[in-house]
Amino acid sequence: MEIEFKGVLAASASETTAGYLHILSRTHKDRVDLIALEVVEFQGRPTAFLRKALANPPTSSPLDPIGLRQNLSSLWGSLMTEHLLKVHAYIDRDRSDIVSYTAWRYETLTAWGESAAVRELSLDLKISINTVRNRLQLARERGILTSPGAGARLGR
Repeated sequence: MEIEFKGVLAASASETTAGYLHILSRTHKDRVDLIALEVVEFQGRPTAFLRKALANPPTSSPLDPIGLRQNLSSLWGSLMTEHLLKVHAYIDRDRSDIVSYTAWRYETLTAWGESAAVRELSLDLKISINTVRNRLQLARERGILTSPGAGARLGR
């Protein structure tokens, strides 16, 4: 995956059998909005295409990442997650309150339809799944995260 950043925008391109999957997102406070997701063909290096996409972003409303992800292959869904994890690293949010930081990352992953958000955080943060779950439980006790409720999945 190639990714470029410009201010609050992030654009990535990943080669697939159908062409390049282009993902464009915009950060807004604690939220990461999906702006565009499309398969594109281009000549040359992905970096040039991504910089051009960042220079002329669409002005449309954010897309529904959960609805889109339900219609994508698992490979393309994993590319959405990879894009989001790279946006997390770029934002470089304050990590002094590790519980709040973990809760924020978990919320953004579930808002993008990641059904294995705890596992993805565990792998990315290089900590155990139980540690992530404990942090999320502490976040719920502090009121940072709401309890998902019985049978809830994917932030809905």
